[in-house]
Amino acid sequence: MLNNRLIQGGFRLLALALVLLLSACAPRPLQFRTEIDSLVVVNDTYHNSRFVLLPGNPNTNEQDLQFIEFKAHIEKILANRGYSKADALQNSDLVIFLSYGVGAPQVHQYSYEVPMWNDMSYAYPYWRSRYYSGFYPGFGMGGYAQRTDSYTTFRRYLSLEACEAATYLQQQQRKQVWKSDVQSSGLSNDLRLVFPYMAAAMQAHIASNTGHMLTVDIDEADPLARSLLGLPALNDH
Repeated sequence: MLNNRLIQGGFRLLALALVLLLSACAPRPLQFRTEIDSLVVVNDTYHNSRFVLLPGNPNTNEQDLQFIEFKAHIEKILANRGYSKADALQNSDLVIFLSYGVGAPQVHQYSYEVPMWNDMSYAYPYWRSRYYSGFYPGFGMGGYAQRTDSYTTFRRYLSLEACEAATYLQQQQRKQVWKSDVQSSGLSNDLRLVFPYMAAAMQAHIASNTGHMLTVDIDEADPLARSLLGLPALNDH
């Protein structure tokens, strides 16, 4: 009887281990939580205007390959909002500065408890035979141990600053018409991976006043994000 119980307990532990292993190996969909903050002038007369997109990051020029890639994503979401791309700065109504980046790594620590397993901590009481009466030591859990671990997150950000083209050309000053900022914190510092999702999350709030920072969740099934990435919608065949 005792051996049967031990065997059954062993099978249960093996089954639990297999479930945990399969859960860990199962692919998880990409998910991002973004924080969006947008401002706009009271009398915004630049809807459906022509724009040029320029680098907002210091020491970044228009031939920078990363800027060219991100610029294509932003031009798509601006077109979805009714704006059109001008062929030259002199023919534009807005100059939009695109800034982006990844912040310094942030290390977070946390504590948790784990069960301690050994071969002498669990006993079957009241097991008796004519040879032995008492507790029978067996395999089991012998309390908990405190563990400390850590993980690292990164702040990814994207900013669009739309300014009057005429003022910029004549005075080299940035007279803002609207500004939209989006940020996201997560385990990845791969900005090329995260950027399309941040851009898709901010589209609906461009040239608007959010009043405060909004939380927008987005994942890899989002049709706008997939279109920016050149992927078909999931319901397409």
